[in-house]
Amino acid sequence: MGKRLFLFIICSLLGLMNAPEILTASESAPVTGLSNAGVVETIPLPEPEPEPVIATAAVNRPQVAYTAPAAQSVEVAPANAISVAGRTIPIVDVADTAVDAGNHVNKYGAKFLYGHNTGAVFGNLTSVGVGNVFTIAYNGTSRNYQVKEVIIFEKTSPTQLSANGRDYRMSYIANGMGRYDIVLMTCYGTMLGGGDATHRYVVFANGI
Repeated sequence: MGKRLFLFIICSLLGLMNAPEILTASESAPVTGLSNAGVVETIPLPEPEPEPVIATAAVNRPQVAYTAPAAQSVEVAPANAISVAGRTIPIVDVADTAVDAGNHVNKYGAKFLYGHNTGAVFGNLTSVGVGNVFTIAYNGTSRNYQVKEVIIFEKTSPTQLSANGRDYRMSYIANGMGRYDIVLMTCYGTMLGGGDATHRYVVFANGI
């Protein structure tokens, strides 16, 4: 019995001597066979420095005073008007050819427009001849007319005019003598005062 116990102890000691080395948590051993190839060290970049502020010298620029543009008056044409010989003149409806035209053109009936031979009204009508074009705006409609005939009549009575030895009723002329769309008339010849004259300058025109 004693021999067996002795042999067991001897064999146990021999086994421990030939066993591989066991590292415990408190032991350490150098690690070999590793390489640092491919390992890149990350170095933090420095904060960018602020750009230097360059002082600029003050520039003395001449001060220019602002002048607002002058207000411009806008001339608005009347709703009912005739534009002829460089003028635009208001049109007023009347019920009788005896009504004074004043500073506008009177319109009697469908075709007849008459006005004084003054700078504000028909003063330039005597420069209008055959072939000239004028415009009439009336009741929201604008239309062009071309002059077809111009006749200078002598006034023989309040209701009658004469030309080339023939008398014409004023109503016949005011209606375009049966063949014209529009008739324009102003005083002509020797002025008699009171807006009257010895003759009448009459323009006959058709719409185009």
